[in-house]
Amino acid sequence: MPIVFDNRFARKFPEIITHQPIKPDGKAKLVWLNDNLWAELSAGEQLPNDLADRISGVAPWPGTEPVAQKYAGHQFGHFNPYLGDGRGLLLAQVDVEGQLQDVHVKGAGPTPYSRGADGRAVLRSSIRELLASEALHAVGIPTTRALALVRTEGKIQRERLEPGAMLARTAATHVRFGHFEHCFHRGLQDTMQNLWQDTVEVVWPNLADASIADQFSQVVKSTAEMIASWQAYGFIHGVMNTDNMSLAGETFDFGPYAFLDEYEPEKIFNHTDAGGRYGFLQQPGVGLWNLKKLAQAISPLAQTETLQPALDSYEPELRKAYLNLMTQRLGMSSVPAEQRMSLIGGWLSLLEVNHADYQLSFRDLIDSIEKGEPIGLLSQSGGSWWQEYKTATGKNNDVECMKQVNPWVIVRTHHAQRVIEASDAGDDSLLRDYIAALLNPFSEALRDSQWTKPPNAAEKVSQLSCSS
Repeated sequence: MPIVFDNRFARKFPEIITHQPIKPDGKAKLVWLNDNLWAELSAGEQLPNDLADRISGVAPWPGTEPVAQKYAGHQFGHFNPYLGDGRGLLLAQVDVEGQLQDVHVKGAGPTPYSRGADGRAVLRSSIRELLASEALHAVGIPTTRALALVRTEGKIQRERLEPGAMLARTAATHVRFGHFEHCFHRGLQDTMQNLWQDTVEVVWPNLADASIADQFSQVVKSTAEMIASWQAYGFIHGVMNTDNMSLAGETFDFGPYAFLDEYEPEKIFNHTDAGGRYGFLQQPGVGLWNLKKLAQAISPLAQTETLQPALDSYEPELRKAYLNLMTQRLGMSSVPAEQRMSLIGGWLSLLEVNHADYQLSFRDLIDSIEKGEPIGLLSQSGGSWWQEYKTATGKNNDVECMKQVNPWVIVRTHHAQRVIEASDAGDDSLLRDYIAALLNPFSEALRDSQWTKPPNAAEKVSQLSCSS
C-alpha cells in the first residue's frame, strides 16, 4: 500500500503558502536513504524504484501538493519581513502511528520567496545537514531528520561551481517563530490563531484544549531543553535567527554549524557573525531573546502578562535540563545538585585551560574510572579535580550509563570535509561509512575508528561559510 499523504497545511493555510512544484535539475541519483526512517513513514511500503525521481520532481510524488511557505523573522537581531521558503518545499504530512510528520525537500528550485536566488542546494551543504541531523538524533537531541539525499545533474554556482543535490527531510512541523512574526506584522490575527492551534494539535495533541499561556509554556520548555542539549554536547548552531527556530523545539535549518573539537566556549564558526551574536556561550541567551520575539508576535492571542511566567521559566528549565545531561555524562547522579554544578564548572575550566578535546575527554574520564586511576588529561593537569570528583562520587559512578551518553563519534568538520570532497568526486563510500558510525556513536567498536580522531593542527577549521 502506498504512503498516504495528507496535504493538511496546504489545505488549511492558503494565505501563507504558494503552490509550487519541484523543479527538476536534470536526472537524479539516490545517494543515501535512511532505511529506518523510511520504514516508519512507509508502514511497510516497498521502496519505489523511482524514489530519486519523486524527490527531485522528475516524477511528481503521487498524493503530494508541494508548497512554499511565507514567513518573516529577525536575522542577527534585525526584522526582515521578506522571508519565506526560497528553495525548500513542504510536500505533505504523513501519519506515523497517530503523529503527523512533515515531508520536505530542500533544493527544489526557485519560489516566489527566493529573492533572486536560484533555489538550489549544493551537495556540500546537503551532506552537512544530513550528517548533523542524524548525529544529533543519535545522541538524543531534538532535530529534523534526513530521509534521503539525491545528487542532481546540475552544477550550482556558489564561491565555486559545485554539484547540486536535493535533501528530503522530516520534521514534527516546519512552522517557525517567523510564521507568527509574519502574521503579526501583516495583521493576520485569524491566520495566527488557526496556525498556532493547528500546530499545537499536531505537535502536542494533549495540549489542544489548554490555554495559550500553557501552550506557550510548552514551547518555552521544548526550546530550553533543545538548547541545553546543544550546550551539553558542544553543538554550535551558527544562525539562530527567529526564522530558523522551530515551534516544536527541534534543531532546524543547519548552516555553518559545528561541534566543538577543543573546548573553546567563545568559539564562533559563522564567518558572517563578526559580532559573535551566535557563539557557543551566547546560544542560551539568544534562545530567550527569540522566545520574547515570539511572545510579542502572539500577543494578539494572549495578554503579554499571561505569557511572562513562561518566559521566566526558560532559564530554570534550561539549567535543569543542562544539569541533568551533564550529570549523566559525568556519572554524578549520587552527588548533591550544588556540588554537581561545582564539579561541572571545574571540569569545563580544566578542558578550556588545557585545550582538551571536548568529546573524547568524557571518554578518558570513563577509562579513568574503570582503571581506578587518572589517565590522559586527568593524569597530567586534572589531579585536584579528579580527587574532588572521586570523593564526591565514591564508587557510585554508573559507568555503563555513561557509555550510553558519551559518543565516540560526532560530526567533526575535518571529517565532514573529507567526506564531501570524496562525494564531490563521485565516491559516496566514505559518506555511507561515516553515517553508519554517526548512527551508532556509543559503540565501543569505534574507539579506534578513523572517525573518532580529532583534527590535527593543519585540519582545524576556524570559520565556515553560510553558502549552501
